[in-house]
Amino acid sequence: MRAWVQERLRGPLVLKELPDPTPSPGEVVLEVEAVGLNFADHLMRLGGYLTRVHPPFVPGMEAVGRVAGQRFAALMGHGALAERIAVPREALLPVPEGLSPEEVAAYPVSFLTAYLALRQAGAKPGEKVLVQAAAGALGTAAVQVAKAMGLRVLASASRPEKLALPQTLGAEATATYGELPEKAKAFGGVDILLEVRGSLLEESLALLNPGGRLVYIGAAEGEAASLNPLRLMRRNLTVTGFWLAPLLRQKALMQEALGFLLPRLGRELKPVVGAVFPFLEAEAAFQALIDRGHTGKIVVRF
Repeated sequence: MRAWVQERLRGPLVLKELPDPTPSPGEVVLEVEAVGLNFADHLMRLGGYLTRVHPPFVPGMEAVGRVAGQRFAALMGHGALAERIAVPREALLPVPEGLSPEEVAAYPVSFLTAYLALRQAGAKPGEKVLVQAAAGALGTAAVQVAKAMGLRVLASASRPEKLALPQTLGAEATATYGELPEKAKAFGGVDILLEVRGSLLEESLALLNPGGRLVYIGAAEGEAASLNPLRLMRRNLTVTGFWLAPLLRQKALMQEALGFLLPRLGRELKPVVGAVFPFLEAEAAFQALIDRGHTGKIVVRF
């Protein structure tokens, strides 16, 4: 079978012929149809992810495919950019009817992260949430999930032309990053902030109302953030970190999340697919991911 292999960190992907996977007890073989790319996949290729993966390895943590003719999504540490992958049965996620393979590839990481991060923040109906990078894969999911949870959404993005998309998804107000202080004040401040930029943490905290909560999901700008704890004390603010991977092993939590998401997917929650690249153009798909000119999810299609 064909697979894209990361032979050295920071190096190019190499297309190789590998043996078909042999499933261990408790595993099944997924015939891959599409792979959703995440910024975490890019970090893994650089050796900068939260867990270090030693080369050679096949990148990709989010796939959709078929097992015995039935379609599933699958989440794994890595290995998705291959024609076939062996995955534990417990890593398979049910797929709503009516979604295309590309839409399914855009749902697991983004929508689970959105729901569980807002849950971790203790979101309550009527509260106001700021979604950063609101035109991206996670951002478009977070806007929709927040609306489904009864929250009011302020959506932000790097450029004005990216703001139309989150507005169509239900954002009540929008702002470029430069406009945020003014627009957040006009919005009445925010109670929850989903932080994905990472480098301007102090500026983000200033947007929160007293008692506000910031959920640190990522640092897409690649810079370490500094934080003065006195800023938290003065207004009783909370900063919490979020990482999806270890939560996937908590069965009750996953059942709750899927119980919320699955009945709504394809209806009030619609995965936003951006650029779709053929399997042979996987490196171009990664380049589009890091260029950040896209909206929605970047998908590699077989």
